[in-house]
Amino acid sequence: MDDLDRRLLGVIQEHFPIDERPYLQIARQIGSTQVEVLDRMKALVDRGIIRDISPVFDLQKLGYCSTLAALDVPAERLDEVTRIVNAREEVTHNYLREGEPNLWFTVIAESPEALQRVLDEIAREAGCGPVANFPAQRKFTARVVFDFGDRDDA
Repeated sequence: MDDLDRRLLGVIQEHFPIDERPYLQIARQIGSTQVEVLDRMKALVDRGIIRDISPVFDLQKLGYCSTLAALDVPAERLDEVTRIVNAREEVTHNYLREGEPNLWFTVIAESPEALQRVLDEIAREAGCGPVANFPAQRKFTARVVFDFGDRDDA
């Protein structure tokens, strides 16, 4: 990675422009061209340095609610039940943990009633008992900004 890559990464992680032509705006900020920015972005994605570019929304301010949920799934049914959970557009991600419950997932819905409906439907379709619901009691925000420094070895 060279200095231009580091400047590019700095802009996209902290100041990604909301604009009709965001990559042109980024190019102007880092002293480059839109074509070069797009080429470098593709190269950074291809190298696995950039994995995702996406917005982070405050769900509550948008009127949505979310929860951490869990099911206790027998080992022989994990693939089947994971497919049921993943089929729901309200489920953002899931993961396995040791112990009981073992399949954990997050759910986002437009209201508490809609969220409960999703949990009830997953429970009914999965047939593993009720879905444990762990709504957040407090909100924590973690902000991570990577310093790419002056290294030329990435």
